[in-house]
Amino acid sequence: MRILVLYVDRDGDLKSLGYDTPVVGRDEVLKLGIKFILSHPDDSDANAVFAAVKIFDKLAAEYGVENVNVAIVSGSRDPALADLAVLRELDQVLSLYDVDAIYFVSDGPSDEAAISAVQSRRPVVSVYRVVVKQARGVEETVTLFKHYVNKAVKEPEYRRYVVGIPAFLIFIFMFGGIFNIEAIRFFISISLLFIVFFIMLYGFGIYDFLKEVLRKFEFTFIITVVSLFIIVLYLITTIGGQSLVPEYVLVTASILPYVSYIIESYISTKKIRYGALAAGGITFSFFNFLLPTLLKQNRDVFEILVAAAIFITFSLAVSITVYLLRKIFKSERV
Repeated sequence: MRILVLYVDRDGDLKSLGYDTPVVGRDEVLKLGIKFILSHPDDSDANAVFAAVKIFDKLAAEYGVENVNVAIVSGSRDPALADLAVLRELDQVLSLYDVDAIYFVSDGPSDEAAISAVQSRRPVVSVYRVVVKQARGVEETVTLFKHYVNKAVKEPEYRRYVVGIPAFLIFIFMFGGIFNIEAIRFFISISLLFIVFFIMLYGFGIYDFLKEVLRKFEFTFIITVVSLFIIVLYLITTIGGQSLVPEYVLVTASILPYVSYIIESYISTKKIRYGALAAGGITFSFFNFLLPTLLKQNRDVFEILVAAAIFITFSLAVSITVYLLRKIFKSERV
């Protein structure tokens, strides 16, 4: 197997500083790394270049120098063009040295955003992120903090999150002082609660799972995250005794992901997802008939049994209807 150790400078730092890319071969990559670190000793890109050379040496010793190569490709400052620039340079590298797989080297998450683009050319077998160790002194910490604050404020990829969203929330809060401060506080509290909920999904891997499952359906992915937040908020507040979410909003949130998935899927494949239709109907039945009864404080066994019977009956009716529709449309196509 032939392997390419590839350092990807997605945001185009090397190119913007006057270095020509792509660079192919251990000697050429090492020359660029030495030249770059001499002029920018505090930049993590330089460390990533040397890390790529080190990984090349290890792989060459294991698989043979004829089966391994190392290269550097650079992207663009414009996030919309970065991946295309990376692919253009990667194609140049592959025309010189074709490989079976790529060992991806980066210095952070921003560069790793190019992994999906790189995989469209060759499989990525491993990802190595270079983490630069820093001294813990006060002066070094302040310098490092200033560096990342400057990066977060100036680079468009981070600026919208670090500056834009907080400024928007502060603007709403101050604007609310003129009118109804309680309503604004409620809005900000819900917004912050959603952000924390989103972070929680990311931390527990649910975000990655949903993104993988719905990777072709971006709009459905967003609706699913929002719907999950509404459902969780309903459950927590209802159990706490003071529901903030009306039942009709809960029911709508429970079926919107299915509706969005069916529409997006039909637009892209021209096929009706009958399984999603049935699942959406059953979900609607559960959230409309059974769940509110189960969460009621003053409920009796008879009420639960009636709600369960309605839920089962409605679910069976939906399943049978979807099955018949599938049979009808299938026979018409034949």
